[in-house]
Amino acid sequence: MRCAVVMPVYNEAAHLDQVIQSFVNQTHPPDQLILVDDGSTDDSLAIMNIWCKKYLWIQVVPAQKPNIHEPGAKVIQAFYRGHAQIEPDMDLIGKFDADIILPDNYFERLKEAFREDPKLGLASGLLYLKKNDQWVYEGLAKTDKVRGPIKLYRSSCFEEIGGLLPCLGWDSIDQWLSLYHGWRVQTLIDLKVKHLKATGQAYSAGTLKNQGMAFAHMGYGFILTFLSLAKLAGHHKQPKILFFGLVTYWKNRMEIKVSPPAAKFIKKQLWSGMLNNR
Repeated sequence: MRCAVVMPVYNEAAHLDQVIQSFVNQTHPPDQLILVDDGSTDDSLAIMNIWCKKYLWIQVVPAQKPNIHEPGAKVIQAFYRGHAQIEPDMDLIGKFDADIILPDNYFERLKEAFREDPKLGLASGLLYLKKNDQWVYEGLAKTDKVRGPIKLYRSSCFEEIGGLLPCLGWDSIDQWLSLYHGWRVQTLIDLKVKHLKATGQAYSAGTLKNQGMAFAHMGYGFILTFLSLAKLAGHHKQPKILFFGLVTYWKNRMEIKVSPPAAKFIKKQLWSGMLNNR
């Protein structure tokens, strides 16, 4: 199966060599690794250019113009600048972050999973953080959640869900829409990916409050949003996230980015999961 990966890069010079090396070390490397400079102000672009000269299957898309680093829309805009460079007839499309180190068999294992299950639309391994010299599961989400930094889509699934929406919540919306359209989603729990920066570690409570907007985009409704924000506030130990997140949700509650049937499906699945875990 042919595979193309797009990796937006923003100021990742400190570890970018390690990240790209983990792609080079793959038993089945991607056919294309497209590195997209997202307005870096460090040496990221220079590092990317060195790798591009060494390997024909690695290419670099330079920044268009400097931007403020914001979660959500900005990274998807960068992704689509890289997506425009994908060669025809790719079976799999990846969206990866530039702060992860893959196990050497990452793409080999995922390709096997996609070959064995024609209805598998979205898959990944799991993210691990280094704590006290140990790599431990990053427990921000359940193990069945395909996390934003390491997503691999079947091309036909990617097309059916309409690609990635340039908004907060995109990395949940894509998984929900995959399930809504009848695709299977899978995480391979033995594929342990090293996440070099904890999700959201650079975000303040003022930034994380925007998750209320993300839940509005998915059509959660007030109660589900309250419960989700409470969990997020507890994880980050920042109670302000709950209050300000609810304010942000309320201001954006009418800006649902999915269709009414899809929003109904999402809420039904969320409530079912909560009730089954009681």
